[in-house]
Amino acid sequence: MLRVLSLRFGLLAMSLLCLLSSGEGVAAEKLKLVTEVWPPMSYEQNGIPQGFGVELVNQLQAKLGQQEKIDVLPWARAYSIASASPNVLLFATSMGDERERLFDFIGPIATSKIALYVRADDPITINHLSEVKTAGIVGVYRESAGAQLLAFSGINNLLVASFPQQSAKQLLFSRVRFWCQADLAVKHLLEEIGAKEADVQQVYVVSEIKLYLAFSRGTAADIVLSWQAELEKMKDSGEFSRLYQHWFGALPPPLEHQIFWHKNT
Repeated sequence: MLRVLSLRFGLLAMSLLCLLSSGEGVAAEKLKLVTEVWPPMSYEQNGIPQGFGVELVNQLQAKLGQQEKIDVLPWARAYSIASASPNVLLFATSMGDERERLFDFIGPIATSKIALYVRADDPITINHLSEVKTAGIVGVYRESAGAQLLAFSGINNLLVASFPQQSAKQLLFSRVRFWCQADLAVKHLLEEIGAKEADVQQVYVVSEIKLYLAFSRGTAADIVLSWQAELEKMKDSGEFSRLYQHWFGALPPPLEHQIFWHKNT
């Protein structure tokens, strides 16, 4: 009898080990949560993460029984961490050729226009993006969607900063002529440096983008699906819309349900 019980116990232990080494076992693994300094989507106030994306992610992880700390980092560092390790959630990010190979995406959680801004007293008009090549320097921040879009379009006269606030200051002090930024963030970024929206004007829309929650390659599919399911519930119940309007006013919230798996290369 003892031998039978010992054998059964051994088989049970082996089954548990197999489960833990499978995709089902990985689902219990906690995600590392990283974001960037990009108000009002994500930022820190008195050392505490704040913003629409932060609130959304915290609500979703609470529904999933997770209470992990969110690290607010420079975008290049956050992106480096997420692109190199499994079980990392990076937010909020647009999709692109490189990113589609590295991440699974759920959402969208926001929509935004990537645009070029100049000082309010600058009389320039831009009808085609190619005109920017000879019109002055463009301030961008490292590894941002705007920087990638401009570089892909052949705009190389870029001054790259580590933080978006630096680019905004460079514009106001005439160190660059253009500032490339997502419209959702312009008001808050300017307020952070003691300026206001009236100090700048939008002269060209580079692209309209959707922003997503991005899960690093190697994260178990059931983790991604569980987050997507909770996000869908929030959208269907109206909870997502109320949160969106709290942060973005009358801007319409994106209510579609999308999931994109990373491309195998």
